[in-house]
Amino acid sequence: MEETYPAKEIYHERQKLWFCGQHTLNNLLQNKAFSKEQLDDIALNLTKKSDSRINLNLLLINPHKSVLGVGNYDINVLEVALKQYDLEIQWFDARKDIRTVIQFTDPTLFGIILNTQATRLYFWTSNHWIAVKPFFSDDKEIPDIYNLDSKLSKPLKFDDIDQVTIYVQIKPSSYLFVFLVIYPFTN
Repeated sequence: MEETYPAKEIYHERQKLWFCGQHTLNNLLQNKAFSKEQLDDIALNLTKKSDSRINLNLLLINPHKSVLGVGNYDINVLEVALKQYDLEIQWFDARKDIRTVIQFTDPTLFGIILNTQATRLYFWTSNHWIAVKPFFSDDKEIPDIYNLDSKLSKPLKFDDIDQVTIYVQIKPSSYLFVFLVIYPFTN
């Protein structure tokens, strides 16, 4: 992957604690769209919707985020957040060839969210969210595509679409889930 940038500087948040879900959303949207407080509110509202018998335990141990208050949001939180921007998440069926599903020349594709396992503290694993985003321009048919992983020191540009495909499929077992972020309709 090249370390080059398009004409406009790319917004890229770096990893802090377990806020990779927040960083993934903000990196995809290319601004500080969501704060910890906003995502915590979404997680709380999801919990309230799923259990009308809200009690102290559900407020303390929310299934949609870390009990320690340091992020680790699940896909439900990311999905509700993206809906605020009229974006939808489609789960990728891992039994399919990714090249038949992801069309980077399709302007309805807003980005890709990858979910992978990360080892923390040598013995404990948790999930990590990664954003991959195409940047479309009027003068190019094929967009520039960047890896916006918050663990990277800066965004990395893929050389071509084949390199993106290899990156997503290189270790199919290393990505727990692949999600397409799309515009639900086009004008």
